[in-house]
Amino acid sequence: MSLLDPELFDRRNPHQPYDMHMKDPLEAPHGSLTTTFGFIISSCQKQLRERPLEELQYAVEFLNWVMKEADHRFTHQFFNADDRAEEVLFQTDPRQILALFEDFDLEDQEGFPNATPEDYFAVLSLAKCFEAIETHERITSYETGKSATIVEGYPEGLQASLYHSAISARDGLLEEAKDLIAFIDGIKFAQLRARNSGKRGAAVKSTRFAMLRDKLMAAYDERYQKMTNRQAANRLYQEFRDEVEKELRTDDPVNRLAIWIGQHKKKTIRN
Repeated sequence: MSLLDPELFDRRNPHQPYDMHMKDPLEAPHGSLTTTFGFIISSCQKQLRERPLEELQYAVEFLNWVMKEADHRFTHQFFNADDRAEEVLFQTDPRQILALFEDFDLEDQEGFPNATPEDYFAVLSLAKCFEAIETHERITSYETGKSATIVEGYPEGLQASLYHSAISARDGLLEEAKDLIAFIDGIKFAQLRARNSGKRGAAVKSTRFAMLRDKLMAAYDERYQKMTNRQAANRLYQEFRDEVEKELRTDDPVNRLAIWIGQHKKKTIRN
């Protein structure tokens, strides 16, 4: 990944909604790429909400530093690798940038407070998209004859070659921006799945716990009602020791069973 232009958000307002002219497709601002640009920009703005411009500019500077550091680490790994070493990974891949983030307390960055990796990736994606838009606008001006050059300062004879290079650059920037959005969605999906897994685990545990309690109280009603709570609890523990020790996390399972019996008797009397 190339470094970001630190003045990019000065030229383009990162909070400005992207008008795709859906009611009049012929007026779409960027032709066939309008929908793609709109999707990326709206996704990033949704992630970043209304963060002040200075915070986003700080994030750009920090990301440039991270990518330089990633490139340095990649170069170091490459030149210090031997034939037996594992494959050297390209550090500017989003997964490797995410790994690099682990070296920093992202939430404690004063210039971009309470940030998550998803926030930084949204800034990166938005910047890539803006760069792609600017490149696309230069390409369009050159195609329509509004501009005689695709890149100023280069000889006319090179402009055709630069035109094709610009198309490749635009498409590459767009792919990077879309990949980053997909990566953000992947992080969120993994977080949601972890939360739901935890809830399911708690529900399963709660269900097993309730089933054991019901089973023990049924045995109490059938065989041990004439005993004291403690005596009945001792009998139940001896009879169902393996199940009790598997489900109850306590140093005194008999006392826990005695409490259950007391609660069960009160409930029975109320009913």
